[in-house]
Amino acid sequence: HKIVLMTDADVDGAHIRTLVLTLLFREMQALIDAGYVYIAKPPLYKLKQGSQERYIEKESELETILLSDKLERFEVVDMDGTPFKLTETRWQRYTRLLKQYEGWASSLRVDHGNDAVTFLEESQILDEQVASVEDLVALIDKPDPDAEPYDTQVVAQDEAGVSVKSIERTTGLAQTHRLRRSLFEATEYRQLARVHAELIKMAGRPPFTVKLGNETDNAPSFEDLRRAVLEVAGKGISLNRFKGLGEMNADQLRETTMDPATRTLAQVTMDDAATADRIFTMLMGDKVEPRREFIEENARLVANLDV
Repeated sequence: HKIVLMTDADVDGAHIRTLVLTLLFREMQALIDAGYVYIAKPPLYKLKQGSQERYIEKESELETILLSDKLERFEVVDMDGTPFKLTETRWQRYTRLLKQYEGWASSLRVDHGNDAVTFLEESQILDEQVASVEDLVALIDKPDPDAEPYDTQVVAQDEAGVSVKSIERTTGLAQTHRLRRSLFEATEYRQLARVHAELIKMAGRPPFTVKLGNETDNAPSFEDLRRAVLEVAGKGISLNRFKGLGEMNADQLRETTMDPATRTLAQVTMDDAATADRIFTMLMGDKVEPRREFIEENARLVANLDV
């Protein structure tokens, strides 16, 4: 016997799957105990190169395929022309550091806003390992280097923090950013600065130029470097991303998700009924307060949020 849950391979599909699993756990737990409940694992991508086609379930699998036998042929240089020689080991370490970087930046955005953190990333603040409001004011008082994307000046300063006016050199767009003293005192900021320094030590300073054969791309940030490498590696490859099962035609749906001979299923098991009951009660129950406390305690740990 098999009861197969088929949902889209995105955050909405995961939400629907969780609701159905909650129903089964609460009202029909015997089906889970008997091993009858399965989750269909539809692919995220369809990759076509020449006459060959394949379906891909995970982002990590896609990256492995795109970069196979190509990494060491990349030419990557930073803003000073210093090369960043890619190998499989270095790329894996770079992506691990980048994930940490994105996680700490995401946590900072929760408390200090997207604009302030983006300004941190695009200015010299992280490059210079600024540790306080006073360090920031001293940095801004220095002449801006030509490579700096902003002209900056302090427009207000008080005990709580500093307001900085930035004028983007390429567009003339002016913005005022409020950087609170608590930002520089936050553990998340210190960790972000630490990982930023490790990325510079490993790869150099953005922006980067990425080249593979006749293909070239520019990467203004550490995040963009990963994107540029993958995009250049994927030239000549047709890639379709499936946002949902409804985007597949009938043959694709059968081949990837419904045909017993080719589909991929994951069996739903329950090793600890007491823990499962506690988690379901907290996250899916009628009481709001335990759920709110869980979200507040764990919000800072979220990375790569899909909203």
